[in-house]
Amino acid sequence: MGVCYDSFMWKKIHRFLMPAHDNNHRSKALHHDSLLVYVLLFALVNFGIRTLHKQFPDVLGYATDIRVYDLLSETNRKRSELGLGAVVLNDQLSQAAKAKAQDMFANGYWAHTSPQGKTPWEFIVGSGYKYTLAGENLAKNFSTSRGVVDAWMASPTHRDNVIKPGYHDVGFAVVNGILAGEETTLVVQMFGASERIAQVPKQAESKQVEVPIEVPVLAELPELAKVNQQMSPASQVLPAVSGVSKSPFINIPTLTREISFLFIGILVGILGIDFVVVSRRKIPRVAGHNIAHIIFLSALVIALITIRRGSLI
Repeated sequence: MGVCYDSFMWKKIHRFLMPAHDNNHRSKALHHDSLLVYVLLFALVNFGIRTLHKQFPDVLGYATDIRVYDLLSETNRKRSELGLGAVVLNDQLSQAAKAKAQDMFANGYWAHTSPQGKTPWEFIVGSGYKYTLAGENLAKNFSTSRGVVDAWMASPTHRDNVIKPGYHDVGFAVVNGILAGEETTLVVQMFGASERIAQVPKQAESKQVEVPIEVPVLAELPELAKVNQQMSPASQVLPAVSGVSKSPFINIPTLTREISFLFIGILVGILGIDFVVVSRRKIPRVAGHNIAHIIFLSALVIALITIRRGSLI
């Protein structure tokens, strides 16, 4: 009985993977009805991931490590590479950025202007910052600080903000929440030049020497926080550190990519076997372009490797 069962299962597997006379010389894995099953399986897996994520976000979730001082350091590094002076982290601009992020979550939008018509400049003015020049960069669904800044630099309009010489101050907000039914991390970057800087007399301005501002590394931040706690709010040297850092046991983007790579790898293997067997047996075929399919799947793998989950506006 066991031998018959094993023989039956082996025939099933052989018919599924190998071209033969009883499957019209095309493996069942490559038939159209099997492709429909793959689509349904992908939908089921996606549904399962979303369900488990809602129930156990610490086990299955989105890994994120975005910190304000990393964003500041990366921004100033990009400016320094172009010979530009560093921007200073400004508490009022950071408050404006946080208010903008909270407003996007509260009103469910992803845009520079809210559905009520509120512009970024209103958030900046509302924080008490009097600007002569201002700009805003937005990002969501990124997992690292460097990834955010690199994406801004790859976008011409966002890059213009990052490297604009006229900016002297910058504020950041990194806020996690639910937007359009999806858990996401919003990053808001607000640049500015204040009236105080604009009103410096030209004669005095020409004598000024720009000194690059050192951005403290993360290892120094605990000591800086202790110093700030001992000082009065008016004399604290830097705004409070904020960010979003999450390390779930299983990272959803990594899991979905690995599942996709496994599935594509299996399909490429089956197509390769099919091509070799058909070529050796010289089986005539009306349809079927295995090489073209393999090239397409290979291009899909490259796209999965290079694609970024995050988006900008």
